[in-house]
Amino acid sequence: MRSMLIVALALLPVCAALADAPDTAASPRGIGAKDYVWNRMTPEQVEVLRKTGDAARGREAFRGCRGCHRSDGFGRVDGIYPKLTGQHAAVIIKQVTDIRAGVRINPKMEPFSSDHAVSPQEIADIAAFLAAETTIKENGKGPGDQVRVGEQIYTQRGCFKCHGRRGEGNEEKMYPAVAAQHYSYLLREMQLIKLEARGNSHPDMVTVLRDFSTADLEAVADYLSRMPDHRQARAPEGGK
Repeated sequence: MRSMLIVALALLPVCAALADAPDTAASPRGIGAKDYVWNRMTPEQVEVLRKTGDAARGREAFRGCRGCHRSDGFGRVDGIYPKLTGQHAAVIIKQVTDIRAGVRINPKMEPFSSDHAVSPQEIADIAAFLAAETTIKENGKGPGDQVRVGEQIYTQRGCFKCHGRRGEGNEEKMYPAVAAQHYSYLLREMQLIKLEARGNSHPDMVTVLRDFSTADLEAVADYLSRMPDHRQARAPEGGK
């Protein structure tokens, strides 16, 4: 494991150099591919989901990820790297294993998520660590002037049916929590999903976002970025 981490840390400059590169290439195995089925389980995904993750071990295994995602998984407020703190463990597992399988397009993550960097057990451990981790840091927020519009769009166009009224997502269905995520990350990922350039996007989400204007995407990102963390019970800022 130590040698794997040394390799991963040595690749941090590569990760930084790729940080601003747009991930616009279509995945040969993802959405748009002839036989693509959203959330079709790969053998490795099944294997990792069956494992019991250990948060203490995960904190240690996460050392190779800290250069980009920070020690608590908070990422960066400018949205180059997402907030992973408190994300559902199953969602983390799905995203990492989808990258390893070539379903999700994410060149920045490939060196750090490969089987040379982390084992299936370490993926389960890291997911357990991130799901349990908390932070008091403020996430990167949108401008704040489109919160009510964003709430209306999120509600009227049915985004809550998958991602929840509080942006809490659904661990069982592997829908990510999106509340209190960094604004710029939300905006970028919705744009990629709309373009079918993320790879492992849900076809229904692609269909919905295809009709969103840039202003619609910005409003929804503004709203979600100003929601409280999904583990809190208070109402979203600017909401009802």
